[in-house]
Amino acid sequence: MEGVVMSEFGTCAICGSPLHHPLATYCRRCKKLLDRVDIRRKPDKVARARALQDAWDGEAFRCYYSGVRLVEDNHGDPRYLTFDHRIPRQETDIVVVAAVINDMKSDMADDEFRAMVWQLANRFNGGGFNESVFNLKYWKR
Repeated sequence: MEGVVMSEFGTCAICGSPLHHPLATYCRRCKKLLDRVDIRRKPDKVARARALQDAWDGEAFRCYYSGVRLVEDNHGDPRYLTFDHRIPRQETDIVVVAAVINDMKSDMADDEFRAMVWQLANRFNGGGFNESVFNLKYWKR
């Protein structure tokens, strides 16, 4: 194929990029993302690999909540790629999320976060705010 760099070692199990070692499963970029240190808990690399696969659109990783193209190298960018627990502290259910959204979500489960965002949107559009969304099961502060 013209213009396509083929690897004699196969392709990355996450993004399909050429591998640079015969024993590798992931390309250098994806391996670096999988190997990020999490000081709070031991990461579930299988769940993280699955989250990265789900977030890959063929050109870039996309945020689970917003669909925005994520940044992999700049920690200070609000679009920086982070791993989010859809249910706080449950390592097996991970998604890839922009850092700013992960910070907003904090200790809320996926459904709690969505309900909070809907109530905020309603309030911003001149409506009311249902305070029952503050009954947060996983909130730990």
